[in-house]
Amino acid sequence: MAEKISGRHDKKRSRLNRRRFVQAMVSVGIVGTIVSFLSLLRSLLPSAGAGQQPGEVDNTFRYGMEEGAWYSDRAGAEVMVEDFDRVGKGAGVVWRGSIPAIIIRVDESKLKGAKATDGLIAFASTCTHLCCISTWRLDRPNEDVIFCRCHDGAFDPYDVVKNSMQDGSEYSGAKVVAGPPPRAAPLIPIEIKDGKVVGVPEKLGIYDYCG
Repeated sequence: MAEKISGRHDKKRSRLNRRRFVQAMVSVGIVGTIVSFLSLLRSLLPSAGAGQQPGEVDNTFRYGMEEGAWYSDRAGAEVMVEDFDRVGKGAGVVWRGSIPAIIIRVDESKLKGAKATDGLIAFASTCTHLCCISTWRLDRPNEDVIFCRCHDGAFDPYDVVKNSMQDGSEYSGAKVVAGPPPRAAPLIPIEIKDGKVVGVPEKLGIYDYCG
């Protein structure tokens, strides 16, 4: 009898051990998948800039990788002012290697609350609602709005208003005109250097609202 009880206990322990092993392997697989996805995502972001010295940060905007956009084949290339040859032309870009942004050539006569630089203006494109990435004329090709497809949030790049981050930091940005975003899309000051569109790193803390 004792041998039968012992045998049942051994089988139960064996099943438990197998179950724990399977659970552990599934957990490892999930973690591995997440790590692989993050590595792939990082590899898709344009490089912060070749040729710069260690410790330096490249403030030149570089093209993003949106499919179907006019700049799709320029991912990672430096943004040049001559690329924006007509009003309404815009692009999804990356600033300082990690900050998603949008650059637009605007009709300066319609711009309120800010001044364009050589006809261009730039905003952080991370939505202030839940941090999705907004676009310009990809989802709403006939509308002059920076649009977030996640929850239909929209920002007006022609109406730059004063706003405050959750920590009280004041900034200027594209006014919210639709959807749930609680704050304006932060303006990024720009300048032109040797034909390149370069962001001016002022108040960098206001671009960290997504952690």
